[in-house]
Amino acid sequence: MPDVLATGVAGTVRCPSCASWNTHSLGAIPPSNTFAGRLLKQKLPGGFLWQCSNCHLLFRHPRQSEAELNRLYQSGDAESWPTPVEQRTDWRLIREWLKIKREVKRVMDVGCFDGRLLEYLGVDYTWIGVEIHEEAARRARARGVDVLSSDFAKLSELNIDVDVALAIDVIEHSFDPKIFLASLAACVRPGGYVLVTTGNTAAPSWRLMRGLYWYCHIAEHLSFINPTWAENVAPQLGLEVQYMRLFSHAEGRASIKQRVYETTANLILRFAPKVFALLRRFGAGGIDLDRYPGLELSPTYWMSAKDHMLVVFRKTDT
Repeated sequence: MPDVLATGVAGTVRCPSCASWNTHSLGAIPPSNTFAGRLLKQKLPGGFLWQCSNCHLLFRHPRQSEAELNRLYQSGDAESWPTPVEQRTDWRLIREWLKIKREVKRVMDVGCFDGRLLEYLGVDYTWIGVEIHEEAARRARARGVDVLSSDFAKLSELNIDVDVALAIDVIEHSFDPKIFLASLAACVRPGGYVLVTTGNTAAPSWRLMRGLYWYCHIAEHLSFINPTWAENVAPQLGLEVQYMRLFSHAEGRASIKQRVYETTANLILRFAPKVFALLRRFGAGGIDLDRYPGLELSPTYWMSAKDHMLVVFRKTDT
């Protein structure tokens, strides 16, 4: 078997979702020294970003094993995602959408972490959660969340019917997003909803950066979807795309200075990587290259880019 990391030859890697060999590489993903917000002792290889021309999924290859990923998640930092509520564009969009759905009472958040999203949605709902990090799950329970499971792979075994299943920045962590979406749908009553937020590979910024994009550089991110993928997969799972909203994590807050800095830094990385690496060696970005050699091309964030999407799937009545 050829070394795909060395060759990146089209057709040498099978799509992890639809099993098609009609795939091609979009370039190397730089290695990373963090996982789930925790600084690692050793860097993790980035692999390559691949695209499936059959189902339109983008994915990382090769990947860590499921057992290794679970070990890394469980040792993650419980203080990793302290973003203030007022800065969560996705949470605001979800709450606004839920306000017009008077019939919604039972809400399940898959990957609920410490339960802050459910708390933000308000006491009008029954809060149900799924969370792998033990300390985060303990904090969620302290907030009043009924944490049913820690294993995303066993969602279909929960045997529950909720009105809405949320997966906020979670589907990109799955080995196969189609199977993950199906497991969410299995927890929702007929006529209920599945809400997913994640990166959008069709965004201009992502299409420009390819394997160098900040979102796929995050080591725990494995699978990357887009509107075309969602529209194609939904009917296969008894779902229909009812609503879609593209957004930026810094929507309404990004200053001109932030936009210019992020755009310029990413353009230098894309078109002048040697200059970018030199800036890293001079201390730009604060990466300890003596401890982590090979991270000169670690991407900078592009939070002002409109590179995320909220997708609302409705489960058909039959």
